[in-house]
Amino acid sequence: MSRRHSFSISAGLAALALWAWLAPNPAGAEVRTLTATGEYRMGDNDTKTDAKRLALLDAKRLALEQVGTYLEGVTEVKDLRVTKDEIRSYTAGIVEVLEQATRTALEGETSVVRVDVTVRVDAAVVAKQLGELRKNELAKEELVRARAEADRLRKELDERNKQLAAMKGGATEAALQQRQQVMARADANELLTKTWQVPAGAKDDIVTTAKQPTAEEAAKYRAILEAALKLDPNNPWVHFKLGHLYHSEGNLGAAIREYRTTIHLKPDAARPHLALGRALKAQGKKQEGAEEMMAYLMLAEKNPANKPLIGRTERRLDQFQRQGIRPRDPDTQSFSLTDDNRQPGHPADFELPSSEFESRPEPPSDFARPRR
Repeated sequence: MSRRHSFSISAGLAALALWAWLAPNPAGAEVRTLTATGEYRMGDNDTKTDAKRLALLDAKRLALEQVGTYLEGVTEVKDLRVTKDEIRSYTAGIVEVLEQATRTALEGETSVVRVDVTVRVDAAVVAKQLGELRKNELAKEELVRARAEADRLRKELDERNKQLAAMKGGATEAALQQRQQVMARADANELLTKTWQVPAGAKDDIVTTAKQPTAEEAAKYRAILEAALKLDPNNPWVHFKLGHLYHSEGNLGAAIREYRTTIHLKPDAARPHLALGRALKAQGKKQEGAEEMMAYLMLAEKNPANKPLIGRTERRLDQFQRQGIRPRDPDTQSFSLTDDNRQPGHPADFELPSSEFESRPEPPSDFARPRR
């Protein structure tokens, strides 16, 4: 008889330690520790390793829900006038979730794995971080996107678990591998939330504020992002964030490589085109930079949050035009490999290194430009 099988996965947004938590607490600040327990009820085709992993993800999800509920009533957070959805998205990047204990119990014929976690919530620190996030449009966008991706992966895992519970025979091996791949993507998505403080490259006339990480912080961010890539080599946003890190360090060649990989994996995303354009401009390749900036303007959502960035990009393109640099019109110009007017460094000339990044996705020979 098949065992009862149920599952609930983490929102995938539990960011483990962020550097703000290492700072001393202000005198008198309220610090609260919340606890949560996640569980996974094993089916005939489950392994104990996977069951513990799934129970931990469930515990993290429940813990973050508790944090969100608690913060909604904190005066310092209320004063920021953030919405409930904003709180639940942003706090994933600024709280610390710690695994405490794992236990397995037999209930009838079903093995149940439970994992306990704790969350340390310093109201003053969280309010400060939320205030910083509200001024950082890119970070807000990243954390909201990560939460949506976590929700999507949770639903996918739900379906895969139902399918796995009903399977018999040799087909289960492939199904287990597929589920592990989805869990790996969820883990990579969670790691990505830990890097929202990485600046959007170096400061210039488009990105006018960029707090550069210290050498120690940069090393930690790089380790996190490389770990995420091992879990999910085709995650475009991990490549994008790694490009920002290289860009902030002045390693333009590596930054351009990562930005181009991002565009290959997510060609309809606006911000990677702008980041690539800025890096190309910094490298002295103004024609290509102008074309990528134009691609950003064509793809960017015209909303109040994007208005300042769009305005600065338009002003930069105006300056290019006064210098005689005009982006080619994607409606009339070809970007094929036979284009004799292609500038050196065009995406068609891009090659991945053969050593450190062998597992990363290979970009195409050319990049399609968005149509109006």
